[in-house]
Amino acid sequence: MRVTFQSQFRDGTTALQTASDQLFEAQRQVSTGKRINKVSDDPTGTASAIAERNGIAATEQYVRAADSVGSRLAVVDTVLSDIVDKLSRVQTAALSGQGTNKTTVQRDAAVQELRGLRTALLDDMNTSFHGTYVFSGASATTPPFTQAGSGVVNAYAGSTTESSVDVGDGRSVTVAFDGSVIAKGSAATHIFDVMDALITAVSTGNDAGITTGIADVKDAFTRATTAQSRLGNDLDQVGDQKARLQQMVLAGTERLSHIEDADMSAAITNMSKADTAYKAAIGAVSSITRTSLMDYLK
Repeated sequence: MRVTFQSQFRDGTTALQTASDQLFEAQRQVSTGKRINKVSDDPTGTASAIAERNGIAATEQYVRAADSVGSRLAVVDTVLSDIVDKLSRVQTAALSGQGTNKTTVQRDAAVQELRGLRTALLDDMNTSFHGTYVFSGASATTPPFTQAGSGVVNAYAGSTTESSVDVGDGRSVTVAFDGSVIAKGSAATHIFDVMDALITAVSTGNDAGITTGIADVKDAFTRATTAQSRLGNDLDQVGDQKARLQQMVLAGTERLSHIEDADMSAAITNMSKADTAYKAAIGAVSSITRTSLMDYLK
């Protein structure tokens, strides 16, 4: 009979431990909302969850890149709009100083406006974003245009190689531009030399020189609008890509939730059942331990 008692006690404590483990697991799922807490809970599910997390992390990195690129391109777009506006105003100011009937006062006023526009254009071409010049290409820390002591603007010092950033698998967007394409292109001189010649022509009443200067400014205007159109396409691409990436993150998060998260309704039901089983196991063990030796000797 003693062996029977030991066997019953052993079986009872084993059942109690099992019930305790099941209750603990049910309580954990209810409190955390997670079905998988460690690899042994579901090895296959854990592997799938790791893959999903890695995919989400990579996609979120692209989202952050798209955010940064979008902000940078928005700045460049604003600057290009300003350049286009100033080049348009240059043409208007030059025309206001053209003609044999123009007075010295009128020419001087036109010259002053042109000088101000030239300075503003130089500032625009030297725009920086977070410490890097947007129109210096790959040489992002080098100012694209500098002014000599004589006031003459030096040749383009940036790189003709542009820099790009990946915003998705197989998708990249230019973020550092070759400023010489806008300032000079295929012309013989850059826009600042053109402006200097135009200012001289207006101040001296050289109508032929003004006509030539206006034509050169129009060419620069076309280059700037072409660059802005290209940038607009890139901005649209970044916006579309960002929206697509965000949808991918949401889809990955949903898949991860399906793998890892507990079914709360089922978890609560299981916890209730486990609690009942645990209490029953405690009762059974208690009943066994109350059985005295005399019960077996009867």
